[in-house]
Amino acid sequence: MADPLGPSLFIETFGIKSPILKVLDFFIDNEGFDYSKTEVMEGTDLSRATLFNIWPKLEAQDLLTATRNVGRAKMYRLNTQNPIVMKLMELDEAISEYFAQKHCSPGASSPIAPEILRPSHGLVKAIDD
Repeated sequence: MADPLGPSLFIETFGIKSPILKVLDFFIDNEGFDYSKTEVMEGTDLSRATLFNIWPKLEAQDLLTATRNVGRAKMYRLNTQNPIVMKLMELDEAISEYFAQKHCSPGASSPIAPEILRPSHGLVKAIDD
């Protein structure tokens, strides 16, 4: 099940729909939790084949780390100690801050509506230009 609000600011800003970037964005947006591959597949709207094709690359670069097993499912979380992940998280935060200032400052032409704000995004989606 893909995000009903559409792509995050991170994805929308760059217009890149790389499967690896979609997975990293999913984990950045949901940083405090661990997920099975099935949950990642549903959360990113990627096919099983695509996810299983890119997964070894994510693990090889230590971008994700296994946290625990739940039944037969292995759970994964973003490796926040990885310098690449740290920079991506900083970039995601900078993008969110930019759009928050642009759309929420006094006199902004199109303030962000409360129904599109989500805790998992820090600030969130919706860009009404």
